[in-house]
Amino acid sequence: MPMDPVKQDELLEGLRKKERYLEVIYHFASVLLEAQTIEDVVWSVAKNAIAKLGYQDCVVYLMNDDGKHLIQRAAHGPKNPVALDIKNPIRLKPGQGVVGAVALSRKGEIIPDTSKDPRYVIDDDMRLSEIAVPIIHAGQVLGVIDSEHEERDFYPPEDLQILETIASMTATKLVQTKDHEKLLELQEHLQQLVQERTSELEEALLKVQKQKSEITDSIHYARRIQAAILPSDRIFKENLGESFILYKPKDIVAGDFYWTELTDNHLFFAVADCTGHGVPGAMVSVVCHAALNRAVKEFQLRRPAEILEKVRELVIATFEKSDEVVMDGMDIGLCSLHVNKRELEYAGAYISLHLVRKGELMEIKADRQPIAKFTDHRPFSNHVLSLEKGDTIYLFSDGFADQFGGATGKKLRIKVLKSMLLGLAGKPADEQKKELEKQFENWKGKLDQVDDVTLLGLII
Repeated sequence: MPMDPVKQDELLEGLRKKERYLEVIYHFASVLLEAQTIEDVVWSVAKNAIAKLGYQDCVVYLMNDDGKHLIQRAAHGPKNPVALDIKNPIRLKPGQGVVGAVALSRKGEIIPDTSKDPRYVIDDDMRLSEIAVPIIHAGQVLGVIDSEHEERDFYPPEDLQILETIASMTATKLVQTKDHEKLLELQEHLQQLVQERTSELEEALLKVQKQKSEITDSIHYARRIQAAILPSDRIFKENLGESFILYKPKDIVAGDFYWTELTDNHLFFAVADCTGHGVPGAMVSVVCHAALNRAVKEFQLRRPAEILEKVRELVIATFEKSDEVVMDGMDIGLCSLHVNKRELEYAGAYISLHLVRKGELMEIKADRQPIAKFTDHRPFSNHVLSLEKGDTIYLFSDGFADQFGGATGKKLRIKVLKSMLLGLAGKPADEQKKELEKQFENWKGKLDQVDDVTLLGLII
């Protein structure tokens, strides 16, 4: 039955808005990589995130060191008449105004009509809508992102989600920047006292560096970032039909992601495993996801090998903007299924394609090179397969096979996973997913999950 035109328009508008939000996050993540100071970070929020959303007005507040005042540090709109300057900056106490209330409650708010809210504080002019979200790290409020608009009911609920995502990324970068500034101060002190306290100060420097590394590795991005770049269950099923995705992040968010796109009678689908840890891994997943979309939509590429070449080029170009050497990237298995004929094209970077046909499992091996800066990179191989009805296709990251468990506490191993898939092929997709999840949990037992797990299955 064809979709109702009104619902179809609403769906398309929702997808366009989601794509615009992803573009804002991708651009903001790229700019944030280059930020070196706290001022760089807060003005990046105002100029490269909020401004891209099309808001009339925005102010970024940071909490002062004693935690008694929120001070305006960056702005977009009337409060920012020239350069990096704020017109008549104000400070608020926690609890004062909507901004102060959000800082106390630690929850974002949308005020549809400020004229009915007694907390509203007029700054440079009276506006009738307001949205504010806290910038929080490790339970501590670092500041607030606040925007106002002259119209009532201007901010939709999804704007709260995108601002909370931006606030989460901002909190992480602020902590990194503060750690980096402390490290620079310690290095300068070391140079001044190197003759008399070399050994003591070197130990202190190593301690700070270790602490910084531990903090960075332990930071988790908010779950909403992952939800923003992953296709919804409905879109996944609409695109792939009889299929399933087993997706089990190790922590709140994952370096793994899966992707699907339907363009010009080509059904694309992929499983990716990003390298890096904590903040770098999460940022890399956003950058790599955006690069996939650009390769297909902007550059109109259709062959998987060519797409991976372009994605690698875009990812390297993004990370080369940073003063630091960034070697992170991703492993990926990418397929293109021709909708009008049973023909599949595949290319992979360390993630192979597995196909079960008539009780036999075939592996089409990926190229042993990542989507990243690599000393011996070469063109990716493009494989073309003729499919038969009943074939089952699998793509998966290494998290399932690398899980420790069982009676001896050893890795499950790829050989065992292949045997599982061979035994399940031919069963309905939902049943396969349920059984794989059960076997994974039984194997893991009470041990911690060691890595993100992503496994995609498609029945032809």
